[in-house]
Amino acid sequence: MEEIRKRRVLIVDDEDHIVQMLDINMRTQGYESICVNSGEQALDAAAKLHPDIILLDVMMPEMDGLEVCRRLKADPETRSIPVIMVSAKSEERDKIAGLMGGADDYITKPFNLQELFLRIKAALRQVDILSRAQGVHYEIGSVTLDTQKYQVTASGDRIDLTLTEFRILHMLFQNAGSVVSREALIREVFEKDPAEMGRTVDVHVRNIRKKLDSAQAKACRIDTIRGIGYMIKDESLR
Repeated sequence: MEEIRKRRVLIVDDEDHIVQMLDINMRTQGYESICVNSGEQALDAAAKLHPDIILLDVMMPEMDGLEVCRRLKADPETRSIPVIMVSAKSEERDKIAGLMGGADDYITKPFNLQELFLRIKAALRQVDILSRAQGVHYEIGSVTLDTQKYQVTASGDRIDLTLTEFRILHMLFQNAGSVVSREALIREVFEKDPAEMGRTVDVHVRNIRKKLDSAQAKACRIDTIRGIGYMIKDESLR
């Protein structure tokens, strides 16, 4: 019988006691863990070892977590790896900065281990959902979304999205012309109670809009339905 591969978690933190604590608990939960202490080591490990998920500390010397995340998401080989930022910074603006920098999720120190494991499972589940959706192709205006290639393009030019952004856009494409509630997005993509999410979804949608605008996407617009959620429209069908 073929052995099932353990999911691989890359732990990035410059504080040894946190790395050791996470390492022990990851292994207890059945994950394989890779531990590094700097941003440069994180980039090298991500490129060579292809982890399934990355736990990334924000406050590190030389290269902080925000810069590491930006580089990971700019590299075609690592952009689809979900990144959960782990930080002592708990202000809303810090969380938004992390999400704007490309993080898929953000958790503050000190954190509850059970919550961390739930977030890891939710992120890995999104990877599994996309892998099962291979071969599905959507097109709205000049924008296409291809689940097999994990790729979004506008007039043939690639738009680089994080895993979470891709999942949100995928869900909007699946329901094109209909309103998708914030609650539905949160429960499907993050597997969390909407009351716990704050502005997280709004930040991710803002990022998607900016990337569509930067790519000069035509006839594809995401509308905010005030108090309810979002709807993607094909403006060429007017």
